[in-house]
Amino acid sequence: MLRNEAVVCGVSLLLINLTLSLGGLAGGSVMVEWEVFSSGSAFYSLPLLFDWVSFSFSWAVSYIASMVMFFSVGYMGNERYLGRFIWIVFFFVFSMNCLIFIPSIWGIMLGWDGLGVTSFALVVYYQNKKSLAAGMLTALMNRVGDVLIIGVICMSSGQGQWSLCYPELAGLPFAASVCVVVAAMTKSAQFPFCSWLPAAMAAPTPVSALVHSSTLVTAGVYLLIRYSPHLSEVRSGLMFVASCTLILAAIGANLENDLKKIIALSTLSQLGMMMLAIAIGESSLALFHLLSHALFKALLFMCAGAMIHGGGDTQDIRLMGGLWSSMPTTMACFNAANLALCGMPFVGAFYSKDLILEKFLSGELGMWPVLVILIATSLTIFYSTRLSFLVGWGPSNSVSATAYSDEGWQAGAMLGLLGGALLGGAFLQKVFIEFNSFILLCHTGKMIIPLGLFFSLIMALILNSGDQQLHMKSHFFSSLWFLSFISSTPISGRTLSVSRSSHSYLDQGWMEVGSGQGLHQSLFSAGRAHHKWQSMKITFLIGGGMVAGCLSAVVAL
Repeated sequence: MLRNEAVVCGVSLLLINLTLSLGGLAGGSVMVEWEVFSSGSAFYSLPLLFDWVSFSFSWAVSYIASMVMFFSVGYMGNERYLGRFIWIVFFFVFSMNCLIFIPSIWGIMLGWDGLGVTSFALVVYYQNKKSLAAGMLTALMNRVGDVLIIGVICMSSGQGQWSLCYPELAGLPFAASVCVVVAAMTKSAQFPFCSWLPAAMAAPTPVSALVHSSTLVTAGVYLLIRYSPHLSEVRSGLMFVASCTLILAAIGANLENDLKKIIALSTLSQLGMMMLAIAIGESSLALFHLLSHALFKALLFMCAGAMIHGGGDTQDIRLMGGLWSSMPTTMACFNAANLALCGMPFVGAFYSKDLILEKFLSGELGMWPVLVILIATSLTIFYSTRLSFLVGWGPSNSVSATAYSDEGWQAGAMLGLLGGALLGGAFLQKVFIEFNSFILLCHTGKMIIPLGLFFSLIMALILNSGDQQLHMKSHFFSSLWFLSFISSTPISGRTLSVSRSSHSYLDQGWMEVGSGQGLHQSLFSAGRAHHKWQSMKITFLIGGGMVAGCLSAVVAL
């Protein structure tokens, strides 16, 4: 019965996806604004913006969510609380669409908080200590962004409106732009807020396929794409942060052995590339790479989930190997998604990544940004090749190799995303004219990208064909420059300790004395004392009257 609910939800999302496709192909921009109320100079309204940006992004979200639902039928079909999982995912997609279609700080806050609450519920779905710790880290990091968005709302109150579509927002103070950028960094796991993204892999794999491809982690990127005309004063700082994120994630992925964490770190690396595109003023290229990345990254997580599910919940790539013969459909999809991730010619992210690299090679940004993005691109090919080799063609190290097999619903969902992963970049570039940037390069500059990709691929094949334990051991790089430990113990642990102390000393201590039970006890004691005093006064008056009467009788006698 619950499987049928998942199928119905997936079909409904596909129908929504078809509607969004027709709306996006129709072109044009329509804005509907409903005035809620106005007070003085403040104008409170609910705007809805339907343009090619919102249609394309919502199309990707609904399409991936529908495939995730179909994948969940096979992956989580025996779960007791599958119905609860379906409803949480539904509200998660609804919150993401509120963020997409409402171009207002209030609407963004609605979707922002909705994503935070539902992502916490999804991360702690398995209800064990590991998932609870990951959920708390995710929630605390995202609360930083929530506070900053509230600060932007307060700063916008002087404008009398909170829409992102009016030029009056250019008059906002510099602090508002900083708050928006830092809030986007927390949601998109940019340096130094990147430790929660690998930790959130404690969630079920269908959640990872949805959350870490096109929804939660891309919400910050989408916010900066909408806010990009007002980021001129903070672009240099954003470029530095994105460069650090790009490098640390690419190096960390080459040193990691957990299958899901490697894919999560590759997501972090691609988010850094999107932020770099926004930092140089190419928000259309950032959106282009966001959409193409979402299609193949969801496929990567689904393939990883099928491998983990078939291998008895084993996520260590050193315990896998030889899966090409036992899971041919899954491995074909996995290798195709890896090719799209690397940006191989005419596959997947080649179109968006090539334009971003060409923009950096155009000579307008200096030498260091070019070196950073070229090194990160080479490292992407290194860890993708290492992952495909160890999992697919390497020697089998699994004790349960016979358990690996392609399952019907899971394989169908992966095949549903395969076309988007391979041809999505070419399709998006043909449909949306905004993705066809023209960049003039000399012949040498034009040949650097394909030659670099080819050289990196050859080196990766040579290095990974001999020794599967090639990568060096580095605690500094594998822990994301110690950010994993800094975020968990000194920051999150201290925050929880302060909250516990506040609860003990305030909620259950002095505040109870001044309010709640303390106030009730004080009033009760005062009432009893007053009642006792009144009783004593009445007794005294009655006794005094009797004595006076007796004395009067004696005198009369």
